[in-house]
Amino acid sequence: MENDAFRISVIALCDAIQRPVPASPRTRETVPPGYGRREQCRPFVAAAGAGLAIPSPFEWGYCLQDQVPQGTRSFRSPIPGGCARRVFYVRDEPGRHFRKNQFDIPESVARHAGSLVIPGLSFFEGPDQQHMVKLHLPYILRTQSGAGLLFLPPINRARTDGLMLLSGLVETGWYAGAVNLVFELPQIDSPVHVGAGETIAQVLPLPMKAAKADAIFPERHRREVRNALEEHAEWHAIHGEDRSAYKRLARKHIAE
Repeated sequence: MENDAFRISVIALCDAIQRPVPASPRTRETVPPGYGRREQCRPFVAAAGAGLAIPSPFEWGYCLQDQVPQGTRSFRSPIPGGCARRVFYVRDEPGRHFRKNQFDIPESVARHAGSLVIPGLSFFEGPDQQHMVKLHLPYILRTQSGAGLLFLPPINRARTDGLMLLSGLVETGWYAGAVNLVFELPQIDSPVHVGAGETIAQVLPLPMKAAKADAIFPERHRREVRNALEEHAEWHAIHGEDRSAYKRLARKHIAE
């Protein structure tokens, strides 16, 4: 139910941002007919629809110069030795206050937050990090105290161009900065083109206490082990009678 949703505050640092939205369980437009499709697997669908989808705040890419779309601004990494063959590009979006690879900060924000400079793309200085680029989000994400946000590539939506988001866990219960996403650039020559509003990350809330876990291995004679094995046998019997048993049982537990 909506009232059970974990609340994440999105504090915009500029006007008309591409807003994060609840992630969709749908991962492809056309689903082939028949049984056994991934869309019928509840764990797959539940993972794809978990948390928020983070859209790209602007159009950008990484490619050879002759592959740069018309009307965009192309540039190279300012770090010596970075990106020798390919260039980056961004597209100005005046309606979203994004120009020349930088967001315009309204006076109403600057009055409280001070002088801010938020680039679109920026780069690492270390020579061992020239295969990565940072994409800055023009908003702050905050959660309740003791909670954090796990930033992941879009779940069950693999890219085919080799661009890879590096995962990060941010302690948004107290961290007051805007997050920047770190992408590892493809080492293959396929071009990268990312549209404004395209989902580029998925963010999951979790208690920071859950970030650390221990695995325990109870002895086989323990009651919890015997219970788990008996429940395992019962599950297989139920599933043998109804291939959709997991969905039915999940709906029952949600209702409870």
